[in-house]
Amino acid sequence: MRYKMPVTARNAWDSQILKGRSSHRITPPREAIAQIEEWISRVPEVVDEEVTREEVQSMESMRSVVEQARAEMDLGSGVARITPPGEDCDDRLLRRYYLAFGVLLGEPLGNYGRLYDVKDRGGDYTKKAIPVSQTRAATGLHTDSSALDVVPDRVGLICIRPAATGGASRIACALRAFRRLAETDTELLSLLEEPHLRDIVTPGADRNQRMRNQFPVFADDPEHRFTCRYMRFWIEKGYERAGIEMPQRLPDALDALDAALEEKGAVATFMLMRGEMLWVDNRTTLHDRTGYEDDPEATRLLLRQWVKVTAGA
Repeated sequence: MRYKMPVTARNAWDSQILKGRSSHRITPPREAIAQIEEWISRVPEVVDEEVTREEVQSMESMRSVVEQARAEMDLGSGVARITPPGEDCDDRLLRRYYLAFGVLLGEPLGNYGRLYDVKDRGGDYTKKAIPVSQTRAATGLHTDSSALDVVPDRVGLICIRPAATGGASRIACALRAFRRLAETDTELLSLLEEPHLRDIVTPGADRNQRMRNQFPVFADDPEHRFTCRYMRFWIEKGYERAGIEMPQRLPDALDALDAALEEKGAVATFMLMRGEMLWVDNRTTLHDRTGYEDDPEATRLLLRQWVKVTAGA
């Protein structure tokens, strides 16, 4: 019997399909950047957390770019890459441009602060419960947030400084992996639709509620949206720290999912250039990066935003 497919408005993709989909590459018009420059000249300094939608709502060219990205994330591939706005943009302009983009896109979440520095802080996520974003290690394909009640709908990155070597972005389609498992092993897929423990590293989440922090890898949320929430390491650590053995065959199910995600041609890999943005639908697109080495004089720096979908946004 064929497994029931989830109801979704989008099609699955692999790296070649995504490469051929021109709508996922968006170039901002000069007018959009001019609107950010005017905002900076009028308001030289802002507090990121206090910027409201009303302050940027009148930027029509910026809103047009955001609407293109929103349409691609909601109804298209789930991935939007925004080309750099120009070679002469300084860090302040890039930060303000990126901040306005997130505010226009929805409700930026403050668990890490609106603009979170993704950079190496010298930690090791395998030895301490810290986000992988604070290291320079490769990770494995994943969605963001390990906490039950914190689900960013959209995750964005902007490159301020690339690494000296490495640090390439990798993305994969969760719907494609789901359908692959539905074709090959429905028993293992069913295991991934059951709630499983996750370790908690998301700021603001109550780590004393570890036993409550259980949710499926694949699910339909109350609004009937297909949702994938996955990082294998936090599942394994969740069971380990709770002192509970992983359910029988769950490791096999995770192996099968990893194999489906990493099939030849499934993962799109690319380097983000300075000023380039990547936005993904965090429910249908997994992301990762390769390990990297820094130039001590110019360390790798990306800024990340978590955004919730809101009515009217």
